[in-house]
This record gives sequence, structure tokens and C-alpha cells, in this order.
Amino acid sequence: MDVADLLDRVSEHAGGAARWEALGALELRVRVGGLAFRQVGQAEPVSDFDAVVDVHEPRVSFRSRATRTWRGRFDAGAVRLEDECGAVIAERRDAVPVRRPPWPRRRWDAIDAMAFSGYALWHYAAFPALLRREDVEVTALGRRRIDGEQLEGLRLHCPPGVPAHSPDQHLWLATDGTMRRLDYTARMISPLARAANRCTAEISAFGVRIPGARRVTPLLPGRRAAPGPLLVSIDLELTGVRER
Repeated sequence: MDVADLLDRVSEHAGGAARWEALGALELRVRVGGLAFRQVGQAEPVSDFDAVVDVHEPRVSFRSRATRTWRGRFDAGAVRLEDECGAVIAERRDAVPVRRPPWPRRRWDAIDAMAFSGYALWHYAAFPALLRREDVEVTALGRRRIDGEQLEGLRLHCPPGVPAHSPDQHLWLATDGTMRRLDYTARMISPLARAANRCTAEISAFGVRIPGARRVTPLLPGRRAAPGPLLVSIDLELTGVRER
């Protein structure tokens, strides 16, 4: 498999490399459900929020519709909580830790939830630009049968300066460049939290196309996605874009 050719297909399906190069940010309405955020006590603020996702750098701003005080900014691994006027009320410079034993861990605070949501949403929404970054290594995994479909795989290796669920992730794509699934270990939750993130629908607006619905369940041996439990559900609405 030619990696460059597959990346071209991904870009073309998502709206074209030139369109993504011209974009500065995506404006999204995000609704999140599932077991994972309930377990750490942060289900309400992420249930319905607005986000502005920088396309070319790992930066995301947040404003919850469900919890009015949950607002702030994720910036390359750091998180700042802000009041309604934009003043910083709390911050953490290294907000994306790797979870280690012993368990159980404490419930998350707002900064934990914003850190996890920040890098995850950046990967999910801006992946056509992420795949083109010079500091992200992309190699071929070949064709595999995934969830009953023959898909083409890419291995993404993210350096320490690129916040991610895990340094190595596997992206599974249809022939036309449509994302079908992303496999990773959610290390901020646990070094054992291997996840299959399935893309179940797409959205197309403002000249771009991205996955609009994702369902995350445990990843089983043999690249099998477990039918349940539902760890995270993500539903996106693309409400606007900001040009560079």
C-alpha cells in the first residue's frame, strides 16, 4: 500500500488538502455520553458543549451548555479554566498524565475532563491535518478485515509534543479515504484501556467532511471491537469554520 496515495484519498474525501490548509479552526457543538465520563464524575459538563478546535495545533476552547461554569482552553497539554469574562481561575501545565496503578483513582476534576476532551477532540476533528504534520510518523499496516469489512490501515506515531491517547494509534480506512475506526490505548484512564473508536456517521459542511458520530467500546484481541459496554459516544455538529 502506498501511504502517500492513501493520505491523498483521506484529504480528498475530507474536502481536499488545499481546503484544510486554508482552515484555521472548526466550530463544533459536541454531545458526549457513555460509561467513561460517568465513572469519573464528569458526565454533565461534557454532555453538551461548544468547542473551537484549532486545525493545525493541539488547541481547543470549551464552553459547556450543561454546566455554565465549565469553560476554558486546552493548549498542547496545558489547561486553563476561565470565568465568563475569560479570566483564568485555575490552570495545570501538565494536564495529560499517564494513569498508573494503584486503582481505583480519584474522580476527575474539571481540568482532567478538559484535558482528555481537548486532545481527543483535536484528533477526531482535525485528523486530515494531523496526518500531514511533519512530526507525526505515518506507516502502512496493510489491508485487514475489520468489523466485517476490508480496510486499509495506518499506524500513527505521535511524539511527546503531540498530545494523544497513546503514542501509537491504528487508523482504519475505507478505499475512498473514509475513516471507519481508530484504535488506541486511553492511557489517561488506564494503561489497560484499549479502545476501538468506531465512526458510524459523517457530517459535511463548509467544504469539509469529518466523522460526525463515534462509538467507543473495548478493543479485544485480534483487532475485534467489543459490542459493549459503550465507553464513550461522541456526536458532533459542525456549526462554523474560521479561515487562516
